[in-house]
Parts: sequence; C-alpha cells; structure tokens
Amino acid sequence: MNFLDYLSSRSAFVIFHLFAGALGIAVIQLDLLQTGGPGLTYGSAAYIVILHVAMLGIAVVIDYSRQYAFFRRAREIAAAPDPIALVPSLPAPNCAEQRILSRLADAAYTSHTAEALKREEQSQMHIDFTNRWVHAMKTPVSVIDLLVQQSKEVRSADEALPLFDSIQEENERIAHALETMLGMARQERFSVDLLPEQVDLAEVARNVVNKHRKEFIRYSIYPGVECHSPTSIVETDEKWITFVVDQLVSNAIKYTRVSRCASAAAAATTAATVMVAASSSHPGSAGNDRRILILIDQLPTDSHDQTDIAQSALTLTVRDHGIGIPVQDLPRVFDPFFTGENGRVAPESTGMGLFLARKICAALGHTITAQSQPGQGASVTITFSTASITHGVDAVV
Repeated sequence: MNFLDYLSSRSAFVIFHLFAGALGIAVIQLDLLQTGGPGLTYGSAAYIVILHVAMLGIAVVIDYSRQYAFFRRAREIAAAPDPIALVPSLPAPNCAEQRILSRLADAAYTSHTAEALKREEQSQMHIDFTNRWVHAMKTPVSVIDLLVQQSKEVRSADEALPLFDSIQEENERIAHALETMLGMARQERFSVDLLPEQVDLAEVARNVVNKHRKEFIRYSIYPGVECHSPTSIVETDEKWITFVVDQLVSNAIKYTRVSRCASAAAAATTAATVMVAASSSHPGSAGNDRRILILIDQLPTDSHDQTDIAQSALTLTVRDHGIGIPVQDLPRVFDPFFTGENGRVAPESTGMGLFLARKICAALGHTITAQSQPGQGASVTITFSTASITHGVDAVV
C-alpha cells in the first residue's frame, strides 16, 4: 500500500477531521462575538488551521509508517506464485486492522497446510496400496500360469477339473482384489456416488452369502443369516453397505480357511477324519469352527414405548470361528495396511479391507467395531443409527 492508497482509504477520516476543526473555529468565533469581544483575527484563524492540519498530517504519517511494513509485505506475498506458503513471513501486526488480517491469513495458511498434508497422505496411501496390490496379484497370476502349464499334460477331463477349480479360485481372488481397488478409488469422491434409501439388511446379507457360495462349498464352510429384530430395514446406501459386508465376509472366509489349514497341518490324520464325517453329514450339523454367521439384531433400549423400540438402532454382525485376532493387534485392525500376526499366515492380506469398511461406515453415519478371542474367531459389528444419513447435509443444486 503506497501513501496515496493509504490517504484514499482514510479520506473520510481526514475530511471529517478537517470539518471538525472548521466547526471548532466557528464555535470559538461565535463565543467571542456573543461575549462582546472583537472575535478571531484572520491570522489567529489561519494559525489554528495550520496547527490543526500539521498535527493531522503528523498523525497520518506516523500511522502510515506503522502499517507500511505489514502492507508492503502483504503486497509482495499477494504477487508471489504461491502466496499461502509465504503467510508466515508476514510482520507482526501493529493495529487492530492488521491483527484481523493476520488472523485471517493464518487461518487460511493452517487450512491450506492441513489440506495439503491430507492430499499428500492420501496420495502416498494410494501409492502404497497400489504397490501392495500389485505385489499381491503376483501370486494368483503365477499360480494360474503354473496351472496352465500343468494343463498341457492333462489327458482326460477328470484330470482337468481340479485344475479348472484351482484356476477359478485364483480368479476369484483377483476379482475380489479388483473390487477392493475400485472401492478404494471410488470412496475418494464418496458424495458423488451416494444414494441413500431404505435397505433390507437381511437381503444384503443373503446376496453377499450367495456371491461367495462357491468359496463356502470349496472350503466346507457353512454360512448362516439370522435376523433377531422385528425389522431389518435401515437407511443407508445399498451398494456401499454391500461392499462393506462383502469385505467382512471375505475376511471371515479367509481366516476361517487359514484356521482349518493350520489345524490340518498340525494333525493331518484327525483333520482327514473330520472332513470325511462332515461330507456325509447335513450342513446344519457342522461344527462351529466351520460356521460364519451374519446376525441382525437391535440394540437394547430402556424404553417401553413400542415406537422407541421400533426405531432403536440395528446392528449387523459378521461372526466367524477362525484363528481370531491377537489381543495386541485388535486396537489397530482398522488402521490402513495393518495386517498384524494374521498377515503372516495369510500373505494375500493387504490390510485395507477393514480400513475401507470403517471409512465408508463413517461416511454413511454408521459405526463399526471388532471383538475377538485368539483361536475362537472374531466378530465385526456395524451399528446403524436411527437418524437419517443425510441429516444436516445441504443439497447442492
């Protein structure tokens, strides 16, 4: 801000100050005339005016000199290619006006820095996830290539069927990994792909179970869907909540399968006997170690009002009887890229499934928690609020 700009911004103050001085001289003149005095001479009046203007000029110059350094630096920052980054170089404010501008600039700098760090963190997370994802995809691709090589030596359809089953299994792993990658990409623009509606959780659970039916059959795992609530309808986004439940069921299958493989390796003879007995029994008689249960229930309420009971929050729990989660790992299972001890027995784990589940649930207004006892399985629960997920959101036209 140059001196002319400063005077222009203070023009009203200067004009009214001079006008106040003229009124002061007029009052003195009238007072002297009423008391019978000769009144002010032209020289005295001019002397008063000169003193008034001089004092006003000195005050203006002092005020301008106090503000000059701040506004000069502010002008330089405004002309810089990245002005927000230079905000910390602003001089200390010397007046209320500068303090307001300084606080505004500091707030903009803080917001900009936080947003930049967030974007950098997201970008790094995408890079890390992509690297892990590509590395994880090497295994099924290599296995498929090996199976294709083995298929060249197949002489009958009976010999080829196990190979086709194995190829299908690896293909399912690739498909699941692709869905996780797409979910990771789409959740960054979550609001663009959000469609709140009344969704039947029981139907969602059945659809997810049906999607994984081949895996359930392949690993002799018996799924179940139980609804202990008068209603299973909640307000959510069907596609996103299906994605979350699919992630939970995939994890349950993976660690239940890993648990069974570990048990088989420890006691091969006993495991073979159990498998033979299970193949000849009804699925409903399967041991708990082979069951994955999706349970829909209501949170308990102290009210006896039927309306309150009908509107109480619903929960959806995916419960397995796999290897469980170690106690020291449980607080971190929703952190990105965290696989813990279980990641060593399931190398295909990326540590992003539960992270994405928590992030999507938070965006939908739901909560997700995990409970586990090592060796006895794990339970992951989604709690659906009775409030609308669009409550407090303004529509953009």
